[in-house]
Amino acid sequence: MATHQRSPKSPFKRLLRSILAACLLLLFSVCGYGGYLAYKLKTTADASNVLPREKSDLRKKKVTIGKDPVTILLLGVEKYGGSEPPHSDSMMLVTLNPKTKQTSILSIPRDTRAYIPIEKREDKMTHAYAFGSEKGKGEAVNASIESVEHFLHVPVDYYVTVNFKAFKEVVDDLGGVTVNVPFSFKQHAMNAIGGGVVSYHKGEMHLDGREALTFAQMRKKDPQGDFGRQKRQQEVLQAVADKALSIKSVTKADNLLETVGDNVTTNISMKELLKLRSYYESIQGKKIDRYVFTHSPDTNKNIGNVYYFEPKEEEVEKISRQLQKNLGL
Repeated sequence: MATHQRSPKSPFKRLLRSILAACLLLLFSVCGYGGYLAYKLKTTADASNVLPREKSDLRKKKVTIGKDPVTILLLGVEKYGGSEPPHSDSMMLVTLNPKTKQTSILSIPRDTRAYIPIEKREDKMTHAYAFGSEKGKGEAVNASIESVEHFLHVPVDYYVTVNFKAFKEVVDDLGGVTVNVPFSFKQHAMNAIGGGVVSYHKGEMHLDGREALTFAQMRKKDPQGDFGRQKRQQEVLQAVADKALSIKSVTKADNLLETVGDNVTTNISMKELLKLRSYYESIQGKKIDRYVFTHSPDTNKNIGNVYYFEPKEEEVEKISRQLQKNLGL
């Protein structure tokens, strides 16, 4: 991880930086300053706590951020228009262990074929959110969580959802982010964020919101397909977190909060966000473990003319054991 700037001395700026540090796990930045922003952020978090359960069924007791090893499911939600329900186009499971200071991020391919409990059958992981959204408020997230838990045999304690338009706006509010482009390519941006063709060159590039989102979404031109995209998404996530920590402008902080408040849902409370800040500060300089599933010809499945990614059972079990170890289970 990159070395970050130290907190400014004033209480005002320390609070701002504290809230911003939580963006590593909120995926796309949460911020605040003074009582006004703290109140607004707390209201947003409390209002969006729609998960219909107190704890995971895989937990013997409720866990809390900052005290216990926990997991957070990050969902990048995309609605393709019309009457079609939204899908979770991006899925990442984060583990945090305040005792060992070990942090990990696992990307779950959207096309992963797995058992979807809400439908009582196998389908693509990305469809779980869509199936749940048709059932009622809160069920979209719950359906995704239950599918991930069944797939990995690991509890999901918290969640964060964000739509892609909000991600673009957050990056723009940050003044852009710098990433390492693995190879040169051109990609058409979504019409919803301005459209047009974006050109990328191999090496370090500074990207605005439209460019960063297009960089994170592209998969068809990547030799590794969705698996290359997962690595790029993890890199963009880290870049957003690092950039957010450097913010000193009150105007930028306010803009970020407005963007997050309208486009992000989470069951992480304000109190827990502050604990996230403490955790994040404690792991600065430490390596974050990043996991992706192995892609091979054997994992490609075509069933009913529909493509699925079917990871090898032994690899799922290996990653599951590692995540359980990270959580001290």
